[in-house]
Amino acid sequence: MNRKGFTLIELLVVIAIIAILAAILFPVFAQVREKARQINCTSNLKQIGLAIIQYQQDYDGYFPGGIDTNWQNAWPSNVQPYVKSIAVFSCPDDTNQSLIAGKQFDGVGVSYASNGYSGWNSVLGENNEFGVMGFSGPNGLWLSNCLKSEAVIPQPSATIMIAEKHNADLIKYGSEGTESFAGGGSIFTGMSWMDEYGPNEIPNGTLSTTAAYPLGPNGAVSVTHGGNQLANFLFIDGHVKAMHPSQTNPNPYANIDSNDGQSNDNMWDAIRQQ
Repeated sequence: MNRKGFTLIELLVVIAIIAILAAILFPVFAQVREKARQINCTSNLKQIGLAIIQYQQDYDGYFPGGIDTNWQNAWPSNVQPYVKSIAVFSCPDDTNQSLIAGKQFDGVGVSYASNGYSGWNSVLGENNEFGVMGFSGPNGLWLSNCLKSEAVIPQPSATIMIAEKHNADLIKYGSEGTESFAGGGSIFTGMSWMDEYGPNEIPNGTLSTTAAYPLGPNGAVSVTHGGNQLANFLFIDGHVKAMHPSQTNPNPYANIDSNDGQSNDNMWDAIRQQ
């Protein structure tokens, strides 16, 4: 009995169809996997937010300090007992969780940093901590208003508490990484002199998009979600939102708050009034 096989043209057509389907489906699969990683990261931040709320209940409503003036006791070490895990401090898109050998500070690599935005308050005429989890202590690093409770924050739903700062980005930058126990990588201060210990810039939408990390509009925020366009942000009221980092501080020179000399559009400024 004669058997008829596929002709060369038929095989080529089948191969071409498979190649076309693969070209269509593989990017979709990649997007699905990335979306899953983003959701995992969102879940991490929500758990961290709940842990911070529990911490506040034990400490008269005050947020944990981001880091103390000895560069130790970074916020993940204070929050970790309330989540019983170190895994929630790692975003699945953070490609390097190791720390540099012979590092000065201690801990494990984490993917998130607290809002410790600090600087000159032109209204009060003194250095001020505008964030919520920066330097701890009554007068840490010559800053006023270091420890805060949620009760004194006018806009908890529009003020950032934690944002993504991947250990991999800090290692690539040449700093020691985002340690869980100590070091400047665990906070955002907006103070460029701290970049030696880990990039600390907050976003600034007026900066050049071609500037090298962390001096562009995203600051030191790690952007790996949504086609490398978005990052996850945990707000003080506990909700998590994926945003373009520059949206959190689109123009620090516009809409100045007369109470502290900072922009009302700056979501890192916890004491802005509007």
